[in-house]
Amino acid sequence: MHFFDKLEMLGRRYSESTSEKEKQALHFAMDAIYFILGTGQGTELEAYLQSQDASAPPLVIGRFKTREEAEAAMNARKPPVDQARVLIGDDYYSAMFVPTTGRTHLVFMPPILEHYLQEVADQRLPPSGLSFATKAEAEAWMNQQPTPPQQVVIDIAGAPYLAAYHHRIDYRVLYPLPAPTPPSPET
Repeated sequence: MHFFDKLEMLGRRYSESTSEKEKQALHFAMDAIYFILGTGQGTELEAYLQSQDASAPPLVIGRFKTREEAEAAMNARKPPVDQARVLIGDDYYSAMFVPTTGRTHLVFMPPILEHYLQEVADQRLPPSGLSFATKAEAEAWMNQQPTPPQQVVIDIAGAPYLAAYHHRIDYRVLYPLPAPTPPSPET
């Protein structure tokens, strides 16, 4: 389904609606699609939707080695981002522009990665069959892939890892997977 099909369906629903609140929400959705089309971001939205379908790592707009580097880069952005996620090292941070200070502030967000990795572990994805003796061997394999899978479970020295690819920033990373959540006892 293309953007114009979605706009047509939203427009039809808008015409049929008698709720002013629903009409406002539908108008907002149509404006968002027009914004995406008008700013040439349709391909980025499609890539985002594909990453959602692939259960790829949570989207980030950049990766930085240090917090100082991240703060400098985010505060230099014109226009500033309202809110987005960035990686500092392999840790997730929320970058939020605060108009009253005129600066972008970074807030550490450990639950994002923890929840994502737990969700992957709980899905009990079938192992890929890829096994490596060391993390260095697994990293070498990842770096040889022209376009690595957005996520694949591999084995490193007997432990499950998620080989993940942050497609938007072309960053490859290995995350150790936690143990799956035990099934709840039946009542």
